Amino acid sequence: AAPAGPAAPAAAPAPAAPAAPEGKVIKSPMVGTFYRAASPGAKAFAELGDHVKVGQPVCIIEAMKIMNEIEADCEGKVLRILCENGQAVEFGQPLFIVE
Repeated sequence: AAPAGPAAPAAAPAPAAPAAPEGKVIKSPMVGTFYRAASPGAKAFAELGDHVKVGQPVCIIEAMKIMNEIEADCEGKVLRILCENGQAVEFGQPLFIVE
């Protein structure tokens, strides 16, 4: 019998599909840096549990030294904040989940 070669790796189970968000997602409209408040030490635009309305600023994304207020495109309670202050974000990246 031929010597056994390295064991073939067991087929990895397919990664579970990410759970569907439990609410509406507010996504980044641009690449930039995510900030929860207008300036360091200022009150955050939106906190967990806050009720946001369409058109209400929820964060700032800095792109090319310009601070862009990002507004909610849906109404509801903030369930999750998906980015850390100062984190780089990509176009279309989820920022908030709103109920």
